[in-house]
Amino acid sequence: MAVSNKSTSAGRFGPRYGRRIRVKISNIETQMRQKHKCPQCGRKSVKRINTAIWQCTKCETTFAGGTYLPDTPMGRVSQKVSGKVGSE
Repeated sequence: MAVSNKSTSAGRFGPRYGRRIRVKISNIETQMRQKHKCPQCGRKSVKRINTAIWQCTKCETTFAGGTYLPDTPMGRVSQKVSGKVGSE
């Protein structure tokens, strides 16, 4: 019997929309569903509640972040800039 490929979250689209788009969606959704680090308590227990709304299951801190990840690349840049401005 042949070994079949493991279906990902983008398998719900079937053959529609093309392979490249389905692979991108699958990569984004696997990153989104991982546990992320809490900015308050530091534990890896942040889960996505809704679009851009994230909550830590440990300390129950709710905060706004990126749509698919709690911290965006531009958010990281602004954190660095604000840290440098505050230290001067």
